[in-house]
Formats: sequence, structure tokens, C-alpha cells
Amino acid sequence: MAVFKYKAVNVKTGEKKIGKMEAKSEKDLKVKLKTAGYVFLSSSKNAGKGEKTKNGKNKNKNKKVKVEKKPGLFSKVSLKELTIFSRQLATMISSGVTLLKAISILSDQNENPLFRQVLMEIQNDISSGIGFSVALSKHPKQFNYLYVNMVKSGEESGALEKVLDKLAENLEKDQALRGKVKGAMMYPVIVMSVAFIIVGILLVAVVPTFTGMFEDAGMKLPGLTQAVVDTSDFLAGWGGLVVLIIIILSIVSFKKFVTSDKGKVKWDRFVLKLPIMGEFTRKVAVGRFTRTMSTLLDSGVAILTAFDIVSDVVGNEIISQALKSAKSSIKEGNTIAGPLKESGEFPVMVTQMIEIGEESGAITEMLGKVADFNEREVEDAISAMVAAMEPLAIVVMAIVVGTIVIAMFLPMFSLSDMAG
Repeated sequence: MAVFKYKAVNVKTGEKKIGKMEAKSEKDLKVKLKTAGYVFLSSSKNAGKGEKTKNGKNKNKNKKVKVEKKPGLFSKVSLKELTIFSRQLATMISSGVTLLKAISILSDQNENPLFRQVLMEIQNDISSGIGFSVALSKHPKQFNYLYVNMVKSGEESGALEKVLDKLAENLEKDQALRGKVKGAMMYPVIVMSVAFIIVGILLVAVVPTFTGMFEDAGMKLPGLTQAVVDTSDFLAGWGGLVVLIIIILSIVSFKKFVTSDKGKVKWDRFVLKLPIMGEFTRKVAVGRFTRTMSTLLDSGVAILTAFDIVSDVVGNEIISQALKSAKSSIKEGNTIAGPLKESGEFPVMVTQMIEIGEESGAITEMLGKVADFNEREVEDAISAMVAAMEPLAIVVMAIVVGTIVIAMFLPMFSLSDMAG
């Protein structure tokens, strides 16, 4: 048995306790503290205080202590993990478990080192008297502005478990949407990647074989064939490295451009004007607006604060600017539907439904219905996008590969004519 120095909190009184206790392991210590009515915070093993053998030597001297796994450099909390945490926390609170104890249990059973560390820090903040929403706000990478403000509204209204349930529901819907988008993009990405690899193999390995044969024949190559041969020679030398460097620099420059304030606005405006992708992006942004706004208003968040939060989560700067303008108009006493309609960025059906909701006094319910309808439209848009991109990807691959093949066979026809 080892002796542990521990810190714990009394479940009923909330008082901190520092003491020593014999236990087989830290897990055993937690069980003993839980049985005694305490929530474990931290512990350290006292050297030389363990059980001794017949020779008087410490049993635990050569025993390895389990080291807590530390978060890696690229560790992150996934949307799925955040959803599960929100759902479990809501369930535990509604069952009568105190917030501090619930977070302690969830941090103990969490397998993600980063998330476990974050939850332990939140637990320590709450035990020291800091509010739950304030403790969450210290970790913006894991809990965004929307999450923190909804939790804050739940604390103020005394319906934290209800708000956490709504957050979990929102996160589940967002996760499902992202999964559908990724699934829709997977096929064309795979096709284009395969096409890129095939073209690279043809230009670097296959074309040079034909080039040597044409040179031995001493014939003049057609323009298309000569262009393919020149491209092959370029890539076979230092050209391949140059192209790779250009591609990497282009990707880095593009990312830097779209993350800048002016660049993001220009790019988001360009995306909205694209034939299929633009309509899809608009539907996703409007869906996030209606769903999030409905959840916020239903949770008791003030409408102006809700507009601030929503403008940060829609995912498109043009739609975000329209929402910020609408907020200024609403602040002056105007309706919600009016400025949204004037912006021209929202579908007519959406603004009309919002207008009806305002007139009937059921704006929250109406926003929820619009969100449900819009999500079905997003699914249809995904299907349409996949249907359009699949044949397009195949056609692009066929054109590129077919051009190289034709370019190689054109001189072969000339050789056949010469032989005839």
C-alpha cells in the first residue's frame, strides 16, 4: 500500500480538504474518497511510505508509477467528443449530480489527454468559485463563443441541463452535416487524385520510352506530341521539383489570403456566385443562422447578443456582414425580417417565414421550422452537387489522360504510313 497526499472537495459542503491516505493506486484512492463523500482533485505519492517486505525494503521502491499521458502537439477535441461531453453532462445534472462532481467523473473517464486536461482545469476553476461559463471561456479552442454564451444563459435561467441538451443536439446536427459534405467531396477528390497520379506516371515513366523511339526514327513530331514530350522532359528534370514548390507556395498563399480580412470577404463573395457550390454554401450558412438563432432565443439569450453570436458561426463573411447590418437595424427598432430581406443574401422563403413568426409572436418556433426545411434542402443540394461533380471529375480525367495517349499515338500513325 502506498501513501498518497491528496486534495479533494466535500460534495455536500464544497469545502476543500488536504490529507493523506493509504491506497493501492490513485484509482483506489479516488474510490475511497468517493465513498467518503469527496470529489478527488489531485494527488501525489509519498516516497518511502509504502508497505515493506520482510527485509525491511520498500515494496514500492522499484515499482513504476503510472504516468499521466500528456497531450500531443497536434491534439484536439473533436466535435464528436464535445457532443458526447455535453450530452453526458446534461444527463448527470438532470439526475441530481452536482456540476463539480459531474465534470470530475467525466474528466476521469475521458481518454483524450487534451480534453482531460481541459476538464481538470475547468474543475479546479469551479471549485475555486469561478462560474462554469467563465471557466469554459478560458478554453476558446474547445468551447467557442456560442457554447460559452449558451451555458451562461443556462446558468442565469437555472436550466443548464436543458441548454446542454440543446447544445448537444446542435452539435450532432452540425456533425451530421459535416459528415455529409465530406462524403460528397470524397468521390471527386479520389478521382482527381488518381488522375493526377496517372498523369504523373505517364509523363515521367511512359512518355520518355516513346520519345526515344521517335528520336531513333528521326521523324518530325506533331505539335500536340511535341508539347507532351517537352512537358515530360521538364518534369523529369528539375521541373518536377519546381512544380512541387509552386504548388506548395500556391496553397500557403491561398490559405494566407482567405484568412485575411479582405481576402476572406472576396473569396466568400466569389464562392456564393459559383453555379452549384454557391447555392449550397448559402443554404448551409442560412441553416446555421436559423438553427443557432432558434436555439439561442429558446435558451433565453437576448436577441442582439444572439445576432452577435450567430454572425460568428455562419461560416461565410458575406452572410455574416448581412447579419451584423441587420443587428444595427434591429437595435433602432426595426423588425428582423426587414433588414434580412433588404440584404438580398437570404432566400425569400426564409425572410417571409421569419416575418410571419414575428407577426404571430412565435419567432423561435418559426426559426426552428425554417431550419428543418433548410436542412432538407441542404441534403438535396449535396445530392445535386455529387451528381454534378462525379461525371465532371471523370470527364476531366478522361480528357487529360486521353490527350496524352492520343499525343503518343499520332506519330505511330505516321510511322505506319512510312512503312506502308
